Amino acid sequence: MTAPATTALPPARPAPATLAVAAPQWRIDTDRRAAARAALAAGADQLHLDYGGAHRGPPLSDSAALRAAEAVTGELPVPVLAVNHLNDIGLAHEQGTADPAAVELLLRALDCALHLGAAVLHVPGFRRSLPNTDGLRAGTAEALRGLCARLAGTHLLVAYESPLGPHDSLALARAVDHPALRLVLDTGNLADAGLRPLAFAEQVGATGLLLPDLHVKDGSRTTAPSADDLPALLRRSRARSVLVENDYRKTPGRLREDIALCRRAAEDPRHPEDAP
Repeated sequence: MTAPATTALPPARPAPATLAVAAPQWRIDTDRRAAARAALAAGADQLHLDYGGAHRGPPLSDSAALRAAEAVTGELPVPVLAVNHLNDIGLAHEQGTADPAAVELLLRALDCALHLGAAVLHVPGFRRSLPNTDGLRAGTAEALRGLCARLAGTHLLVAYESPLGPHDSLALARAVDHPALRLVLDTGNLADAGLRPLAFAEQVGATGLLLPDLHVKDGSRTTAPSADDLPALLRRSRARSVLVENDYRKTPGRLREDIALCRRAAEDPRHPEDAP
């Protein structure tokens, strides 16, 4: 396959001194270079890339797609590679075993993450990968355990995200029992599950298993954390970076607004106990 024509991206932003704010390529454009240009124009410090597949653009197993992604990393830091196609496949079987097709996808994505120099491989657990029974949770733990076993000698972390509450999330992580595994806090998904993001941050953070990269987005019936709530969440979670993850394909102007919201929250001088 012929590599796509390249277009120069704007100059990369310098590394932030404090909280980094990342943009989600899959919520901007399936064209990874176009998403990078939009992220830079909106003021993002980083870009999280998607592995691709299904309606998410060409998978990075395609050599031309991987070259295009590699070019993006030269213009904008890419700390995370997400494997959202897992939500279409299903990570586990009800009988408590990992789905071989999902495991194969994860291993391909792992190779790409290492090639791109990403620090985190993001594994979602929604729709067909939703761990909503004991059997599916056992199979999910098996899949994550097998993936983590492939990380020996690498710098990568595996970040797992699901709508499970803190108790069930920690139980799953303990079943995996690997030092490379971290749990993701996503404000919108927790709100949709009837959970409090701040409680999740406190309980999971106390164990050292919380990824210090929060996902901030609206829930189905709520907006992203308000300017009053977000400073406390950032401090309690000890976040080093934030991914703004609303859908910017139809409302591109909101990307800049969400990035600005997170920057203001990070600069809020209040102590977390003083925040509402």
